[in-house]
Amino acid sequence: MLTAAGTKEEDNIVRQNTEKVGLLEVFKVVGKNDQLMWQAISYIMFALAYVVTNSLLLYYFKYVMGADSKFYLVGIFTAIEGMVAVAIFPTLTKFLARRTIFFSGAVVMLAGYVLFMVAGNNLPVVLTAVTMFFMPYPIMFLVVLMTITDSVEYGQWKLGTRHESVTLAIRPLLDKLAGAFANGVVGFAAVVAGMTGSAKPSDITAQGLQLFKVFMFYGPMILIVISVLIYWRKVTLTETRHAEIVAELEERLQEK
Repeated sequence: MLTAAGTKEEDNIVRQNTEKVGLLEVFKVVGKNDQLMWQAISYIMFALAYVVTNSLLLYYFKYVMGADSKFYLVGIFTAIEGMVAVAIFPTLTKFLARRTIFFSGAVVMLAGYVLFMVAGNNLPVVLTAVTMFFMPYPIMFLVVLMTITDSVEYGQWKLGTRHESVTLAIRPLLDKLAGAFANGVVGFAAVVAGMTGSAKPSDITAQGLQLFKVFMFYGPMILIVISVLIYWRKVTLTETRHAEIVAELEERLQEK
């Protein structure tokens, strides 16, 4: 209710240039909007990496550290980090471009992974790694969200018609797909690592631990690197370019 009461929807000539689309048209709209497509590919890799690591974190505390009773600290840390990250995002965007924010966030996350891999059972070091991994995520998520939102005007500029609902529905769909696939990965990782049933930390073999690290660390790190490379090389819809597109759209529509 607070969101609805405090939000005012802008109505202008650009937003009025819409048309209804059928199911097949949805796929055509997404396929023809190259910026939306590349952002979607980049994001689903990033989201998959995040969800897999996040889901395996409890297994790490329980079967690697033998300290599942301390897992509540992760919830406290991440809750605080999330609020701080969202609060500082507007300030960051005043001084840094979105591309720079996304890239910098990925670097911090990867550094957190590296620290995690050498942390072992050291709780303070593990929590520091958790902070480095989780802190950038809300900020990078907001970058993705804003880029997808800007791709509404990009698609309108490129295709001639505005498809706002179709474009904005992509991000929740990607989250659901990443979450569903991650559940399968986590289940498989737990089985192959021997972290099921009544298993104790002492029951986990060196091979099982190594396989677990592949799923929790190495695989997600590779996905994040690929995600950043795609974003950096293929997503060219910057804040400046979006402003130019909006100006062109307004001029084009006023001439009709």
